[in-house]
Amino acid sequence: MRLTLLLFVIVAIGGCSTSEVLVAHSVELVPPPETYPEAELLDVAVVVFDSGVPKGELDRAVVEELMQDGTFVQIRRAEAMFLAVKLRDALQNSGHWGSVWVTPQESTAVDLNVRAEILQSDGNVVELRVRARDATGRVWLAKDYDMATAASAFNRQRYPTLDPYQDLLNRIANDLAGYRASVATETIADIQTVGELRYASELSPEAFGEYLSESGGGVFEPERLPAAGDPTLQRTRSVRQREHLFFETLDQYYEEFMLQAAESYDGWREYSREDSLRLEEAARAAKMRTGLGALAIAMSIVYGNQSDSNSLADRMLADAGLYIGGDLLRSAAVRRQERRLHTQSLQELAESFDDDVKPLVVEIQGTQHRLTGTADSQYEEWQDLIHQLFISETGFIPEEIEVYAEPEPEIETGAPPDAASAPNSGSESQEAVPDASGGTEADA
Repeated sequence: MRLTLLLFVIVAIGGCSTSEVLVAHSVELVPPPETYPEAELLDVAVVVFDSGVPKGELDRAVVEELMQDGTFVQIRRAEAMFLAVKLRDALQNSGHWGSVWVTPQESTAVDLNVRAEILQSDGNVVELRVRARDATGRVWLAKDYDMATAASAFNRQRYPTLDPYQDLLNRIANDLAGYRASVATETIADIQTVGELRYASELSPEAFGEYLSESGGGVFEPERLPAAGDPTLQRTRSVRQREHLFFETLDQYYEEFMLQAAESYDGWREYSREDSLRLEEAARAAKMRTGLGALAIAMSIVYGNQSDSNSLADRMLADAGLYIGGDLLRSAAVRRQERRLHTQSLQELAESFDDDVKPLVVEIQGTQHRLTGTADSQYEEWQDLIHQLFISETGFIPEEIEVYAEPEPEIETGAPPDAASAPNSGSESQEAVPDASGGTEADA
């Protein structure tokens, strides 16, 4: 019995741990086998990632349920944009593509759409579900990716230009590049032609609706081609170029957001990684300590009843068992409290993360459109606008498009603190510009 208790004390105090050595940034981008002709470079849209959380305002019960699974709503929504920008960078740096933009939705204005859903992201482990398909509807990539992050990946002095998740992003870029290298030149031309016709049929179904056929699998094939120099097709090409310009300006917003959020997000991921590992250790330790503590108390009581109570050694050994058992139980409670504190701190970080995201203003010919959130609704408004412009007889296409972050309100010196922020009575006036039919278009 003495030997058993002695061995138990050694195990309880010493414990054991194992660690796996992870190498940071071990996946390099694969360069193209040869320089692709400019005419064969495909334009790519990296759609803002699916955050994995419901859109809109969430009930408190839903938020708490997500938090219990380690998902923080505000951070997930922010990193859905952040990681999309980082994947865009990886694709651009690979040298396999034409223009690469971050977009709020899939679009027929590009040759290849890349989507991803965040399955897990806590700084320690990241899991993404990625799907890419070209303008014909053929799937290029449908795969889940995951990786564990090395602690050294957060060393910004050593890796100033690499994201902690860079290896995973590079793997996605390499897989897409590998598929691109296997596609024949004739197929590339078909993708570009079908994409152009799909966009034209969306703008003018009456003129181009019969040029394409769609199979049951969602794959489009051309039935016939427009005549060379078709004026209606030329107009759709002009509108498509304007959409590229919209993507370019909207992409700058996502870029600005990424730069503004980088320090906060990197800090959160590094802290979250440590916290995730600590939580795992705390859960294991708390479970082990609780069990060992109860066992120590039970064994010390049994030993005390069976031993010679007049023996000083027996009494000391029994008391030691009670002390160790109680200490282990108290330690388990402290570990559980630490876990609650870590979870609370992550919640506070998540709630403050949205402060880094500013509204975006899109100005078209002097008319201002305010973008918030993921800009889905504003992108839909943009599409409605260009559809209306295309249908008009004048063929008016906006030439002046600017995108910028909404400026902070100016506070006059000596004014009351709330004077600058007080709303004006009535609706805010916006500059109106003539639309294609000669009327005016008000800000939506």
